[in-house]
Amino acid sequence: MIEQDLETLYSPSCFSKRYGKTEVLQKHIQFIEAHSKLVKSSIPCDLGISYGPGLKEKYDIYGTDLREDAPIVIHIHGGYYHEESITHANNSFISQILYRNGIKTILLGYELSPQRTVPEILEHLQMGIRECLKYARNLKCKATFLSGHSVGAHAIATILPDFKRSISQTDSNLIKGAFLLCGIYNLEPLTQMSVNDLLNLTIETAKEELSPMLFDKADYGGTEIYIVAAENDSPAFVVQSQQFFKKLKSEEADVHFNLIPVVDHFDCIENLFYEDYELSRLLVTAIKKYV
Repeated sequence: MIEQDLETLYSPSCFSKRYGKTEVLQKHIQFIEAHSKLVKSSIPCDLGISYGPGLKEKYDIYGTDLREDAPIVIHIHGGYYHEESITHANNSFISQILYRNGIKTILLGYELSPQRTVPEILEHLQMGIRECLKYARNLKCKATFLSGHSVGAHAIATILPDFKRSISQTDSNLIKGAFLLCGIYNLEPLTQMSVNDLLNLTIETAKEELSPMLFDKADYGGTEIYIVAAENDSPAFVVQSQQFFKKLKSEEADVHFNLIPVVDHFDCIENLFYEDYELSRLLVTAIKKYV
């Protein structure tokens, strides 16, 4: 019974008020594929740049015709670290509104489980972010921002403290903000779920290495953190977002929390295609503070 409850509770597709569990994911894939295709044909871009040895370890840059020092958002897609149908390529739909506001977008891909363990995925993502920062530095960009949806948010929340300590002060100062969208910050429950057949997490690894909610202190080194939850997401995801916000607030991090009404785990990010959407305005306003 506990396992069944966890399977439901940590499956965001079970909580959409728009569609059933299977249909909401199908509709999501259709949306991101179609709208990313539109963006790809309308925004100048540089695609398929390798940063690592894996076939999926590539990134795409959108807005290559913007001024060289334009701010940059580096986005990491979701998919529970194993979903093949969600990729960096079909997340390019988020770049439209950013482009219209003079902001470049880099979509960062990564290898999936079980071919790579979650710690290995996170290690390689850091390689990718380093390459993106190098690109930004070479263009004399003054402000970069990290963005992640679902486990993309988890990846950023988990790696950013140590990552910032591992890079130069110049590069560290470039990372002005991080947008954590519909994230999960404690992976321990996943060790009791069927998804762990692919992730192969031990309880110790989940708790000690991969759950920023449980870290003694997650020091983001002055980077402004925006934690965003969706009203109709899994209650577990919403509660984890609230708890993670309270943790960071208690540690005196520069952190904000926003609960976006009406939307679920999927249209929370889909609606970033539209300029009049609350989250689109939040991102653009937060970024423009620094430019």
